[in-house]
Amino acid sequence: MSLESIDRRAVVGSLATSVALALAGCVGGDDDDADDAGDDNDAEPAEQNVQQFDSPTEFPEGEECAVCNMVTPDHSEYNAQLVKEDGTRVYFCSSGCLLAYYTHPEQFDGEERPLEGVWVTDYETGELLDGQECYYVRVTDSDHVDDIMMMNPTPFADREDADAFVDELNAEFNAGYDHETDVITFDEFDMALAMRYRGRFLNGDHDEDL
Repeated sequence: MSLESIDRRAVVGSLATSVALALAGCVGGDDDDADDAGDDNDAEPAEQNVQQFDSPTEFPEGEECAVCNMVTPDHSEYNAQLVKEDGTRVYFCSSGCLLAYYTHPEQFDGEERPLEGVWVTDYETGELLDGQECYYVRVTDSDHVDDIMMMNPTPFADREDADAFVDELNAEFNAGYDHETDVITFDEFDMALAMRYRGRFLNGDHDEDL
């Protein structure tokens, strides 16, 4: 935010008046005002950072997924993003790519830093939701969901919606999804799960099976 510039040296009278105004500008108070203005400017970025950490941002035009390089705004029904404690924000085409990056950021030219926020797209509503507080169905067959990148852990805001989705898959495909083991949370994101969904993008050293 820039301070409005005010001309305090406009010539409105005699030379004596102009000199008096100029001398007044040299007496004490201007430095204090400048310091106060500096404090205001210093405080504002901190407030903006809090806002940034608390909510997702729009996906920038042309922004590529950090894992698979797909253009993220082209796949808004699947998008995900995270922000790290240093303010670094990373965008993904889908929850599966976010999972791969989260478990092994160095593989994708990222640094391993604590997270401040994670957002994924709710399968039911298409809205971005808190990826660390929601539930995921651990889909294990690419024929069961018409997903980007074939398969992803499928996000839901509520446990009830995730359980209902499990029931739908079991009924439609005669599948064997289990409510206890296949409805998971962000805390259960690990390398084994990442290999299930994005193994071809990760190092072969992590090819354990689920």
